[in-house]
Amino acid sequence: MTLADKRVLIAGGTGLIGGHLSDFLKKEGCKVEFLSRKAGAYNGIQAYQWSVDDREISHPELEKVDVVINLAGAGIADKKWTKERKKVIIQSRVNAARTFEKYMQGGKLKPEVYLSASAVGYYGDRGEEELTEDSEPGDDFLAQTTIEWEKAADLMIPFTRVVKVRIGIVLSTKGGALPQMANPQRLGVGALLGGGKQYMPWVHIDDIVKMILFLLTNEKADGVFNAVSPKPITQKQMVSAIAKGMGRPAIKLPAPGFALKLAMGEMAALVLNSNKVIPKRIQNLGYKFNFIDASTALKDLKNRKI
Repeated sequence: MTLADKRVLIAGGTGLIGGHLSDFLKKEGCKVEFLSRKAGAYNGIQAYQWSVDDREISHPELEKVDVVINLAGAGIADKKWTKERKKVIIQSRVNAARTFEKYMQGGKLKPEVYLSASAVGYYGDRGEEELTEDSEPGDDFLAQTTIEWEKAADLMIPFTRVVKVRIGIVLSTKGGALPQMANPQRLGVGALLGGGKQYMPWVHIDDIVKMILFLLTNEKADGVFNAVSPKPITQKQMVSAIAKGMGRPAIKLPAPGFALKLAMGEMAALVLNSNKVIPKRIQNLGYKFNFIDASTALKDLKNRKI
């Protein structure tokens, strides 16, 4: 499958990955469109309104869409994990997929491929265990969310090729976790969260986008793929890599796990869980990473400001 002249519909296209991905897709010759809660234009891209709660899409030519990319979902770290917020996090993802299923089932949407975001949170807190796509899921809230997310994506299997990408920490200067991690280090200070021994699966913004393009165009690609660098590092190593990438030393100050749990509650899992995730399946398909070493990736991001 080639992407040239394909009509690509992205849900969640105005986010960090979606914005970068859109630029690459346009360079490939695609016509890119967004689904959003409000219709309008975003950086020259037409956005059509949809409601995942009502499972309605306002798009005049939905039957002409060739590729669907679903990056939609309520922010995991935006608000405290109350019982109601947890429900919103899961349902926003499940309902988005079910909205697409409704239109595929009715024959109004017939894409060649459906690609859904997922997350390495699927694996839970696993210490130093090496995790591939064949590893069992965890049992915490992040794992529960991702399991339901992927089950919802599987609803599209009767209608099209389905790809699910378990995304790690996306490194970019334009958003995501990196600016928050880097801010203290501008002052020469880096926090060791809970001791810093937990593995942080990361990926350069260019690689996550190029992996998506690779999976869209490869007819053999279906099912789950870990979308992370093949060289996971610990949080302590990430602090050092950020300092090296910024060209300055960092004094490492401890932030004990118990204190983080007191301050963040269950959300502390976002920074304390250890996921030593390996992108086995996509490498077996032949994908070649642009950035394997975190220090090199961070230096590139600093120089290019992307």
